[in-house]
Amino acid sequence: MRTLLERVSGLLHALLAPACIFLLAASPWIGMYQALPAEPGWTNLSHVVVGLITLPLVLLYLYACIRRGLWRTYFPWLAGQVGGIRRDLAGLTRLQRPMSEGGGLFAALEGLLLLALLVVALTGTLWFILQGGDAAVGLRAVHAVAAHVFGWLLGAHVVAVSLHLVDLVRG
Repeated sequence: MRTLLERVSGLLHALLAPACIFLLAASPWIGMYQALPAEPGWTNLSHVVVGLITLPLVLLYLYACIRRGLWRTYFPWLAGQVGGIRRDLAGLTRLQRPMSEGGGLFAALEGLLLLALLVVALTGTLWFILQGGDAAVGLRAVHAVAAHVFGWLLGAHVVAVSLHLVDLVRG
């Protein structure tokens, strides 16, 4: 029987995906530097609220993805198991799509995406807690870089999922 966490894993993904898309899409219109403005406006306020909600969701989702040895699927490089990633990269040079099964390039990409989201959520939350101080400016810079990395990894994840769907339709 599946545990409650395993059953809600899909729900967590379904909640995180639109939240992340909203946060990325709204970010060009954010007007926060050292602190939340006195009159934050809808965009700033919604970015903070959705961002703060994202942290516990990503922590739960990360836990769901690493428990019972699943961490080896998403973070094979931590276990020194890079053969699947090497095989998938070599296959790409021959224009072969990587397999979506665990331990390969696509799974490692998902793991990196999850880590990037965690860094974005943590730095955003710390910025909110420390806003008004000098540390907030540095956290904002790290948050912005992590968000850019997350955005690129999210784009790669969408491509990988699309390729997987092509395999399912053909299969």
